[in-house]
Amino acid sequence: MTEPPIGDPGSLSPLPLALHRGLTAVAFFDFLSFLASTALFLRLTYKLILQHHKTHTRANQFLLLITNLIFADIQQSIAFLLNAQWLRSNAIAVGTPTCWAQGWFVSTGDLSSGLFTFAIAVHSYADIVHDFRLGYKTFLAAIAGLWTFNYVLALVGPVMHPKDYYVRAGAWCWINLKYKDERLWLHYFWILIAEFGSVIIYTLIFLILRRRVKEAFYTTSSTALRAKSAAKLIIAYPVVYVVCTLPLVTARLTTMAGGQVTYTTLCVAAAMITSNGWLDVLLYTLTRQGLIFGDELPSGDAGVIETFRIRPDDAFGTVTTIEAGSPATGGVRARRHGRLNSKGILGSRSGSQENLFDVKGGLAGRQHGVKAETVVY
Repeated sequence: MTEPPIGDPGSLSPLPLALHRGLTAVAFFDFLSFLASTALFLRLTYKLILQHHKTHTRANQFLLLITNLIFADIQQSIAFLLNAQWLRSNAIAVGTPTCWAQGWFVSTGDLSSGLFTFAIAVHSYADIVHDFRLGYKTFLAAIAGLWTFNYVLALVGPVMHPKDYYVRAGAWCWINLKYKDERLWLHYFWILIAEFGSVIIYTLIFLILRRRVKEAFYTTSSTALRAKSAAKLIIAYPVVYVVCTLPLVTARLTTMAGGQVTYTTLCVAAAMITSNGWLDVLLYTLTRQGLIFGDELPSGDAGVIETFRIRPDDAFGTVTTIEAGSPATGGVRARRHGRLNSKGILGSRSGSQENLFDVKGGLAGRQHGVKAETVVY
């Protein structure tokens, strides 16, 4: 029996050997992304609920954006998890609920991941460079708007073409190749904006942070250290996203232009894009250790710079330390670090804790130096 062309939108049975092997690899990386993304999403959601229950304060905007990005990654991983059905049955069955669901989750998962990646970039730029954050209600409305935009774009196609919108698109189910305009304007146009927009924004942040660190822009040592850390790490975010998504975008645009791609090419590209989930988890775990492993979350007014914690046990708060020597030496030393805005100036405070104790460990008295420490949180 002659094998249908790769661009044929009809069902495919049995799966060609190259496709079967490729989908097996895709399923492995996708399962890894699904587990990692779900675990991080549940952990962050639990910590956010616990923080709200204890403090009744607003959640940190940056943390909410990360949580939404991870939720988008979960939807993307669900799409490629459905390849397990094609492997089990050794066929891609067009017209089935599985095929439609896969097309839907590919559309919503890929696009929402791009939208929130770009949103995080814009938020980071506004916060770090201009010390600007949206009002909390406006911010929540913006998140709701992004999800609404994502699902509206996904719904337009099936409403316009209810019978044959999601069909076999090479190695899995997605938008029918004959609907090229819908592929471009309802999907890839926005992903390309997210890709190159994120690269431009993060490059600007990197250059500005590097210049500010050199010019001693930040007034405290801890903020300067966080800014230096951010300058080193922040460029990794757009690199990971572009490396993961660009291969599939390129392959799909090639087919839309009349070119040919192989099952192997599509499966490699699919393995890359479905790896976006576990790589996002790895990236934020390594660069924002305090958010994942710390005992507390940043407050609602904490800036993006503060999420780059110097070490996992570094507290989210302002620590002011004053040390005074004995009367003989008359030495006085002060140090302040912690919750600052992007310019290194102390932000709003909701409470404090003070400690006064002998530097040498004994009772504070005339013969010993004294250290006073205030933690503002």
